[in-house]
Amino acid sequence: MDSKDLLLDSLDKRGAAYREKLKLCRAEPSKEAIHDLRTSIRRLLATLEVVAFITSASRVEKLSDRLKDQLDDSSDLRDIQVMVDKISEDTKVLPELEPFQAYLEKREKRKQRTVEKHIQDLKLGGVDKRLLKIQGAVEDLSADGLNNKLPQAVDEAYLKVMQRYAEIDPGQLASIHHLRVAFKNFRYMVEAIHPCLPDFPEAQLTRMHDYQTQMGDIHDTQVLLETLTEFAEDSDSYDPKPVRRFYEKALTEAVSVFLKDKDKMMTFWRTTPLVAFPWQGKQNKKEE
Repeated sequence: MDSKDLLLDSLDKRGAAYREKLKLCRAEPSKEAIHDLRTSIRRLLATLEVVAFITSASRVEKLSDRLKDQLDDSSDLRDIQVMVDKISEDTKVLPELEPFQAYLEKREKRKQRTVEKHIQDLKLGGVDKRLLKIQGAVEDLSADGLNNKLPQAVDEAYLKVMQRYAEIDPGQLASIHHLRVAFKNFRYMVEAIHPCLPDFPEAQLTRMHDYQTQMGDIHDTQVLLETLTEFAEDSDSYDPKPVRRFYEKALTEAVSVFLKDKDKMMTFWRTTPLVAFPWQGKQNKKEE
C-alpha cells in the first residue's frame, strides 16, 4: 500500500470507528463505551494531524477543534471513573476509602448524566461532510510526493515530544503529564502510518503503549490525591491521612518506575530525518 492509499485508508477506518463508537455510546453509555469513544476520537485526531502536515492546517482545523471539544466534554467523567475503579480494588486493604468512594460514585452519576446528554446531542452530519472534503483533498495529492511526507509529519510530533521530555522535572509532576499528552498523540500517529515505515517491528507499538501507561499511572494517582484533598476540605469529620499516605507511596513508586525507564523514549523514533530509525540499527546488528 502506497502512502496515499495508506492515509486514505486510515481516514476511512478511523472515521468509521468513531461513528461506530459514538453509536454504541448513545445506545449504552457505559464506562467502556465512553473510553472507546474517546480513544477513537484521539486516533482520528492523530490522522488529521498527518493530513494537516501534508496539506494545510486550516483544512482540518474546524473538524479537529470539534473533536477536541468532544474529548473535553467527557474528560472529568473519565478521571472519576478511573478513580472509582482504582478505589474499588483498594478498599479491600484500606477500609478508610469507603466514604471517599461514596463521594466519587455520587459525582460519577452526576457527570454521567451530563455526558450522556452531550453525546445524544452530537451531530454527525458536520463531521461526515468535513471528513469527505478532507478525503477529497488527499485524493487530489500526487502519490509520488507523499512517499516521505508521512514520516516527516511524525518527525514534527516527535520533536514536540522531545521538547516536553527535556522539560521533565520530578518535582513538578505536571511536566510528566505534559509529556504524556504529547506522547499519546505521537503514538497514535505512528500507529496510523507504521505500514509505510521500513522494517517496523509490530512490538514497537506495545512498547509505546506500555511507556504511556507508566505516565498514565502517575497522572491518575496525582488526580486522585488532588480530589481527596477537595473531599477532605468539605468533610470535617473525615481524616484523609491514611488514604493520603497510601497513595503518596503509590505515586512515589510510579514516578520511580517511570524515571528508571524514561530513556526508552530515544528508542521510539529517529532524532532527525537524516538518520535511520532506531529499530533499523538493531536489525542491522542482528544481521551482522
